[in-house]
Amino acid sequence: MKEDAKKMAQLLRSGNTMLNKACPVCSNPIFRNKNGKVFCPICNREVMFVDNDAENTLTDKERNDIKIQEDLRNPLKQVLLEKIDIITQKLKSETQIDVIDKYVMLLTRCFELLKAINDLNM
Repeated sequence: MKEDAKKMAQLLRSGNTMLNKACPVCSNPIFRNKNGKVFCPICNREVMFVDNDAENTLTDKERNDIKIQEDLRNPLKQVLLEKIDIITQKLKSETQIDVIDKYVMLLTRCFELLKAINDLNM
């Protein structure tokens, strides 16, 4: 945590502006550099804002990207998505049938939980 604060302090000293908005992924303050780029120094990602009027002109991919960003705000969803990624990586190299079966069962449970969370949020 101290490293994050040091990084943000250095950005302020170097002329970047801390905005009164939080990163949709990690909830830390976001910054704008001298060129106008808005970014999260902790996630090391560019952040873009969408106004409600412009939302109607978004492509399906852009809407999906925004949905993913919204999903990442929910800590349980974020943990489940991270676990799904870990299990998937292990599954790629696994050759033992019984272990593959366990990974598939874990993935199934994770996706069931994600569906239940989505149903609750509707």
